Amino acid sequence: MFRTSRTMAALAAALVFALAPGGVFADAGHGKASEEDDHGDARMIETMRDAHRDHEHGHDFEAMEEMSPEQATRMINLMREVGLALPPMNAGRGRALFVDKGCVVCHSVNGVGVDIGPSLNAADMPSPMNAFEFAARMWRGAPAMTAMQEAEFGNVIDLSGQELADLIAFAHDAEEQKKLTAEQVPERFRDRLEE
Repeated sequence: MFRTSRTMAALAAALVFALAPGGVFADAGHGKASEEDDHGDARMIETMRDAHRDHEHGHDFEAMEEMSPEQATRMINLMREVGLALPPMNAGRGRALFVDKGCVVCHSVNGVGVDIGPSLNAADMPSPMNAFEFAARMWRGAPAMTAMQEAEFGNVIDLSGQELADLIAFAHDAEEQKKLTAEQVPERFRDRLEE
């Protein structure tokens, strides 16, 4: 399938950047880069180099320069289809989900919400973001969370993989969290915030 080590290096480099917050596919949705991203190839590669400068092992970021935006999109889509890539992470959608799904009833972000569960302030999150570690922490807390959801809502909150990715992005994005206000919390949850 992949004919050269440079192709594999390009694949790895594309994955590293595509999955990073603010990466090519972080906010684009459905595996399509935004128009702004089409013009940011040089910036993208330099950002990746900076992020990995301290690594003892090397990455062949030059291989990325040989890829067109269409090739990068096809590669990321293939990686998603075969289970090698996460869905694009969008902190804005995550903010909407945080209030719409009712996460705000048990978790707070910058003082908005309730502190039954741990706060999800980006400033308190490990850096760099590790989506798998975040999901593992949720898994460890799942029995308490599902019991609380049953008590509060009468059912367990259902999240897709995309929704979980977006919530994780929101939990790590201080700028997006600044946009959260109590007024965004749906009326059906507001009485729970005042208890």
